[in-house]
Amino acid sequence: MPGGIIKQLREKKGIKQDAVAMEMGISQAAYSKIENNLTELTVRHCKALSRIFGENVYDYFDDEFEIHRLKRKKQTIQASQFSTEAAAY
Repeated sequence: MPGGIIKQLREKKGIKQDAVAMEMGISQAAYSKIENNLTELTVRHCKALSRIFGENVYDYFDDEFEIHRLKRKKQTIQASQFSTEAAAY
């Protein structure tokens, strides 16, 4: 599991969870969830961890591991809404 690999890398580097979390811009509790496989790794997480550990974390994952991108909500305005809102101005 990826969390166990991340934990081994962190321990090998002698870094504490709270220090990694601070560098990642997340709480220690959120980071702990990554190591315990309670939170899915994102591309952003993997990039940050690679920078912090000084090595590419992707190299340690097997081919079946999936990294998820955060999905952003797209806001769409329909033509009828635009006309109504524009008329109000």
